[in-house]
Amino acid sequence: MRSTALAVVEYIFGFLALALFAFLAFGSGPATDQRLLFAFEASAPVAVAELAVLVWRAAPANRLILGANLWLAAGGLAAYLQQWWWLEGYQQLGEASLFISMAVVGVITTALSPTGFVAAVGPRRRVVLASLGLLAAVLLALLAAVHFRGNVKLAAVIPVIALSWLNRLLRRTVRCNA
Repeated sequence: MRSTALAVVEYIFGFLALALFAFLAFGSGPATDQRLLFAFEASAPVAVAELAVLVWRAAPANRLILGANLWLAAGGLAAYLQQWWWLEGYQQLGEASLFISMAVVGVITTALSPTGFVAAVGPRRRVVLASLGLLAAVLLALLAAVHFRGNVKLAAVIPVIALSWLNRLLRRTVRCNA
């Protein structure tokens, strides 16, 4: 029961910056350029704080949260520095830009980290297979984001939740089979 409670707390606080961004950008109707800009500026410091906590912890960082927070931090930095070309790139890609960030983190951590994209300690072969499965799911989420572009629930919210639960399942699978 304690591990379930900790998992829920980690999930809620882990995606806090992303939830704040979504609320500020989309909470009162379709996003405008001004609301998106404000959402990046307001959620980026929260994302940076979450990144610091993830790096500081002894346990491997949740790579999905890492990818989302890097996406938010880059967007916030671009907003603060008025790098409109970066934000225009985010705008052209839509929700898919979030999943591209997650995929980049996935490729790098699968290749370079002993705990892989799934952030699980276990036999390397199982870690890599689970990481490749999660990476494939991120690519499916990317396709969904492209297909449902503009519909935040179908293009981002539901895929992020599904990826989070799949990650949890894959981590458990790696640990149980270790």
